[in-house]
Amino acid sequence: MSTTPPIVEVPRRILDPDLLLQPSRLQSLPASRISAGRSLLEKMQRESWTFELVHLDIDERADGEALYRVHAGGGKIFDFVIFSFEPTLDGRTGRITGQNWDMMGALIEGPTTPEDRAHTRAELPKLYAGRAVPGTLTWARSNRSFRAFDHAVQALSEGRQPDTRALWEVGYLMRNTGLDGNGTFLTRSFLTLEHDHPLRLPLHAQLLSAFIMREFASDLVETMAKHRNAQAVVLDREVRRMIGIGNGSALGLLFFVNTHPMLVGTWLEQRQTLLAEATQLPLPRGADATEQYRELLQRAAEFTRVDPYVYARFDDPHRVSEQLEQAIDVLDELLARGATTGAELLTRLDGVIRDEAWELVAANLLELLPYERIVEAIEGGIRSEQFVAEADMPLIELRAIIDRDYSWALEVDMEAPGARQFVWYKSADAEEPRRGPATEVDGGRNWALDLPGDVQALDAALRASSGEKVGELLREHPELRATVERIQSLRDFRYHSPHMNMLGDDFVPVSIVRFMNSAVHGLLRTVDEGDDRNVLGLIYLGAPTAADLNEGLELETRYPQMPVTTIGAAR
Repeated sequence: MSTTPPIVEVPRRILDPDLLLQPSRLQSLPASRISAGRSLLEKMQRESWTFELVHLDIDERADGEALYRVHAGGGKIFDFVIFSFEPTLDGRTGRITGQNWDMMGALIEGPTTPEDRAHTRAELPKLYAGRAVPGTLTWARSNRSFRAFDHAVQALSEGRQPDTRALWEVGYLMRNTGLDGNGTFLTRSFLTLEHDHPLRLPLHAQLLSAFIMREFASDLVETMAKHRNAQAVVLDREVRRMIGIGNGSALGLLFFVNTHPMLVGTWLEQRQTLLAEATQLPLPRGADATEQYRELLQRAAEFTRVDPYVYARFDDPHRVSEQLEQAIDVLDELLARGATTGAELLTRLDGVIRDEAWELVAANLLELLPYERIVEAIEGGIRSEQFVAEADMPLIELRAIIDRDYSWALEVDMEAPGARQFVWYKSADAEEPRRGPATEVDGGRNWALDLPGDVQALDAALRASSGEKVGELLREHPELRATVERIQSLRDFRYHSPHMNMLGDDFVPVSIVRFMNSAVHGLLRTVDEGDDRNVLGLIYLGAPTAADLNEGLELETRYPQMPVTTIGAAR
C-alpha cells in the first residue's frame, strides 16, 4: 500500500475562469469555510468572543426593547439595539417599502448611550430618510414566521419542547427582511474601518447582526411563552442550534455583483486559490484529517438527504445526497490503494457526478487548511473598488485584455432572436430591480449591465480607430468611457464578471442570486421559488448559540443533523 499520493494536477475547472464564471456553475458553489457567515463564526470562536444580554424588556404584546452586547477581540465592544413590535399585517412586507416589521435593530460600536438608542429608535423606521448615529455598522429588520413562532410559544408555555420536525422543516422563527450597512443610512463603510477592527472584513458586520437576530428570535419566543405561563420552559440548547434566521433575496444581488466586481473577483480568486492548494494536500489512509474529511462528506450527504424543501432550478438535494455517497465510495476505493489527494478524487469524479455534489466534495477540502492560511487569504478582500481610466494605455494593450478576458462576450450573438428579450428597471412600487419584456416596458432607464453589447461596441470602435492611445479613442467615442474604465480597472482580476447576457431570454437570474447567498454569504438550503427571481435560505442553521460561544464549547455543527433527542434545558 503506497504512502505517497500520486501526483495529479489541480482540476482545470477549479482555476479556469471561463469554466467557473458560467452562471450555471456559480449557482452550484456551496457555503464553505470562507463564506462570510462561516469565516465570522470561526473568528468568533478562535478569539473567544462573548455575548451578553444587557436587558430585555418586552411586554405581552411583544412591544419593547432589548440590548445585546458583544465583547469582541482586542477588547472591542459592539451593541446590538433591538426594538420589538406587536405584529400587524398592515404595512407588513419583506420589502424595503414596508412600514411595519416585528423587529428592527442596529449594530453600533459601543457601549451605546441612552441617547444613542433613543436616536436610533427614532431614525430606524424612516429607512432611507433616516440617519444612523455615528459608529453604526448595520440597520436590520425581521418578521416572524407565524407558523413556527406561534407553535414554539405554545409548546414552551405548556411545559414542553416544540416539535423538532416541524421546526426543521421551517428552519427559522424569524426571517431577515433587511441587513443594510457599508454606508447606507450613514452607517460606516467597511473601507473606513481600522486595520485591527474585528469586523473589518466585507459582510462580517451584517452576519454578526444576523447571528444576534437569531438569538433574539429564541429569546423572544421564550419571553412570550413566559407571558402566557410563568412556569413555561425554555428552549433546549440543541433545539436552539437547529433554528436559523430565514432570508429571502431577489434581483438586487445581481446588481451587487455588477457594481462590486473587484470584491467578488477578489473573493472568488481567494476561494479558488485556497481550493487549489487544498487539492494537493495528501490524504493518507487512516489519518485523522482524512477521516474527518470523510465524515464531513457523510454529514453533507445526510444533510441533503433530509432537506425538506422543493427546488425548481437547482439540483434535487436527494440526488445530491446519492452522488455524495458515490463520492465517498470513490474516496474509499482510492484510500484502499494508499494515500490520495483531493485532486485525484475530484478528477475521478469529474463527469461522474453533477456540479452541486462535485462542488461540495471540493469545498470540504478547505477544512484541511490551517486557520492562519484562511485568514491570510480572506483579508486580501479589503480594497478600494474605484474604476479609473488610463488615457495613456496603448490600444494594443487594451486589445490584449479584451482578447484574454472577454472572448466570451464577443461570442454572444446580440442580434439573435431573444438576445435582447428583456430590460431591467426599478419598480416604482417596491423600489427594487425588476425584469420585464422589452416590448412591454417603454421608456425609462435600462438598469442592466449589457457587458456583451458594451464589449462588442468597444471592439468595433477599436477596429475602426486609427489612434494609438486610449485617450484618442475616447475623444472619438466618449460614450465608451465607462466600458473602458471597467475593463482597464479589472485587468488584474480574473474572476470578476459572470459570463452572462442579462438581456437574453436564456438567462436565469436566480443563478447569480444563489451564488451570492450560498457561496459568498454562507446560507444553507438556498432554494428558489420557481419564479427565477427569489432565493430563500437559512442563516446560521445549526450553528453554535451565543451560550455555546460564551462557554467555549467545541461542537460539530457543520451540515447540521435534525435532532433525534433533546439535551435538556441547559442555558
